[in-house]
Amino acid sequence: MPRVRLDLQYDGTDYAGWQRQNNAPSIQGEIESKLSQLCGSAIEIVGCGRTDAGVHARAYTAHADLPDQHPNELAYRLNKLLPEAIAIQSLEPCADDFHARYHCLERGYEYRIHRSKNPFLARDSWHFPYELNVQAMNHAASLLIGRRSFTSFCKGEIPNGNPVCDLRQARWVETPNGLLFEIKADRFLRNMVRAIVGTVMEVGQGKIDAESMPSLLAAAQRSEAGNSVPARGLSLTHLIY
Repeated sequence: MPRVRLDLQYDGTDYAGWQRQNNAPSIQGEIESKLSQLCGSAIEIVGCGRTDAGVHARAYTAHADLPDQHPNELAYRLNKLLPEAIAIQSLEPCADDFHARYHCLERGYEYRIHRSKNPFLARDSWHFPYELNVQAMNHAASLLIGRRSFTSFCKGEIPNGNPVCDLRQARWVETPNGLLFEIKADRFLRNMVRAIVGTVMEVGQGKIDAESMPSLLAAAQRSEAGNSVPARGLSLTHLIY
């Protein structure tokens, strides 16, 4: 069975995340359903990672093994069946051993905040009208960079019992609408980005001292970090293979 690579984007607002669910709509389930319909047999797809309910992807990669006899112009046909919230950018043959998850070397997310209420930003940005000390937030974020355990920023079970991530970038950038947080690492734990954003924003509000980041990490307790921010502002934006 030939293996193909799918590159896609999605608005996760109305979905329970990437992962297939038995009782809720998911991005994976939606694509598998339509791809199976086109190919005339059950198709499973493997994604580069999970995204939580309400989280978006401006860049996402998956792979699938298709029947030898599958329709031509499959990306075009698949897009015709999929809802507007999911867009296949390309569907191309790849090496038989290509793995969307395990071969991904780096992932990057963005978190968006808008300062003034705006209905046209509400689906992919968080309305946060309060003052923030961006310089302090960038200092706090810089203290997290490096290869270390991020247990304090993980919700629930540690994947494969390994809490270590190589965090390579974490910075805030001012935008015309508010703020953008950019973060890149080899891997992320569950809820890790939203927990980091929430914690660093508490630094920006003067609730937490930026210099406490190393001790917060060393505590290895989720209760030591700040609250997680809402999912709507988070997007997967960057993948390197």
